[in-house]
Amino acid sequence: MTEAIDQMMEQAVERGVFPAATLLVANKETILHHKSYGKARTDTCFDIASLTKPIATATLAMEFVQEGLLKLEDTTYQWLGGARDPFHRKMTVAHLLSHTSGMPAWKPFYRELPIDQIGTPAGKQHIVLSCLQEPIFSEPGFQCVYSDLGYILLGEILEQAGSASLDVLFQNRIAAPLGLKDTFFVRTVGSSVFGLQSSVHKRRFAPTEDCPWRGHVLHGEVHDQNCYAMGGVAGHAGLFSTAGDIHKFVAELLKCYRGESDWLSSDIVKQFTDEQRGPSLRSGSNTYVFGWDTPTFGSSTSGHYFSPHSIGHLGYTGCSMWIDLDKDFWVILLTNRIHPETTNEKIKAFRPQIHDLCWKEFFV
Repeated sequence: MTEAIDQMMEQAVERGVFPAATLLVANKETILHHKSYGKARTDTCFDIASLTKPIATATLAMEFVQEGLLKLEDTTYQWLGGARDPFHRKMTVAHLLSHTSGMPAWKPFYRELPIDQIGTPAGKQHIVLSCLQEPIFSEPGFQCVYSDLGYILLGEILEQAGSASLDVLFQNRIAAPLGLKDTFFVRTVGSSVFGLQSSVHKRRFAPTEDCPWRGHVLHGEVHDQNCYAMGGVAGHAGLFSTAGDIHKFVAELLKCYRGESDWLSSDIVKQFTDEQRGPSLRSGSNTYVFGWDTPTFGSSTSGHYFSPHSIGHLGYTGCSMWIDLDKDFWVILLTNRIHPETTNEKIKAFRPQIHDLCWKEFFV
């Protein structure tokens, strides 16, 4: 049944869509297909980039809201010492989660840091303060613009609320309870061309960019430059994982959604993924729920078969996951499409094609 999927994935490697990939397809917790292609193995850890947002940051926010440690209406002004502009009194956790804060998408703050501050607490604090000092492009709640800066601030709020660093919170509250042994942040420590290097794990990593800024091929160190400069741990990026571990996470999340697990309440999961679908805006539209994207009609990376009642997310490095909440069906695609260069964008056309094929093979 999966010969056509194998053929499409193998052809993608040959055509240079990516040099390495793992694909996992599941329905109701049953794995229908799990295989690696190119230079990957099933235990290969990928830099999952912005998949950090739903898996770590938004999930921790769910837990904190459920426990009363955080409220969706809390503002950046309440939580962050450097948030003293008038708009910070209006910018809420809900705005940060749904990319409606008015914050810009991205800024190269890492370029402003002295070399001896890269990866240090001082470097992290500089980037957080730079986010807070960045002018907003619209009032919070007015427009939707996908924002790494917003999630950097959200990660800082979570660290304040949880009284621990984001990697410790993730390990204790998500990875350990769910048995995610291959999902982790890689802290920036040691010495290299910058006087730093990423900590070494005895794991198989998929390489990413031949980075002109760092002067070498990135292998087991986070690609996102702002995250790297912050020490490898941030709310917008930083996680490494395997398809098998992400499958465990999704399966448990959907059990909570159905009220079949006590890890998270069904009410809180539905509040983040269901009841808040497309938070209302005063201008424009919004496909984002709290921490997740939803299919865009006619042009979604999820293809043509995922229902409107689906959630998903992409990662810059070439990773993605899409989950149909009605069908209990999900597809996890991990790749290193940016190895060795970030200019390779063939993944954009490939994603909807592989998602459509997975549906045709198992459902249509």
